[in-house]
Amino acid sequence: MRRIHFIIFGALLLSLAVCACKKELSFKPEGTSSFTIVNGLSGTDYLFTNFNGDKSNGQYYANTAAMRYGNFLFFNSYTGQQDLGLYSATDTNANSKPVLRLRFNLERNAVYTLFLSGTTQDADYLMTNDQLPYHLPADSTMGLRFINLAKGSAPITVNLVGKAFGSEEIGLPYKGVSAFKNYNANSAIRSYTFEFRDKASGTLLGSCLVDGINNDGSVGSPNIRRNRNYTIVLLGSTVDQTGKRVMIIDEAVKI
Repeated sequence: MRRIHFIIFGALLLSLAVCACKKELSFKPEGTSSFTIVNGLSGTDYLFTNFNGDKSNGQYYANTAAMRYGNFLFFNSYTGQQDLGLYSATDTNANSKPVLRLRFNLERNAVYTLFLSGTTQDADYLMTNDQLPYHLPADSTMGLRFINLAKGSAPITVNLVGKAFGSEEIGLPYKGVSAFKNYNANSAIRSYTFEFRDKASGTLLGSCLVDGINNDGSVGSPNIRRNRNYTIVLLGSTVDQTGKRVMIIDEAVKI
């Protein structure tokens, strides 16, 4: 009889363990979104974020990360409906009004980038839902895309130095976003230089050097390009010519 009881008790424990295992396997933790803000607002020394919209006691900003012009911040703890206020460093008291206030929805497990453009007096934005390409290690490639965020600009071209005019993009309008394109990133290639030019006049608006492509990947020579994706952005405004510049964003921080 004792043996029968032992067998029944063992079977019961096994049944409970299987049920617990199934429950654990079926559990799916709630994800968040990947959200990056790029500060392309020329004329700003620093820009602060407030995810409470315009509600603040003035002390909120003391512990808030700041973005300089031409830099970005990455967030991975927000999802759902958002009320975002963006404030200039000179306007962070309790009664200040945001330079820009946006309401939007961040879906779980999605990758978003908020690009800010224009000036503090004439702020604008572009929101993208990014689908980042995958690079097989054996292919030794990198992905690049280009964005025209120079507010008030005419269509531009993107040229790879040494190639024909408009070799990468021809007639990219303001807020235009190119698709990601693969570029060789093997040991034979040291760097690429890209130029942004006005399509009509050919005037050079900015350039970007993408170097370190043939670094061997050792501790002393890390390779930060191979098998990654980057976004190269023309910033600035026709109103504020001093703020015009080109920046490169490593998309690896968004994953």
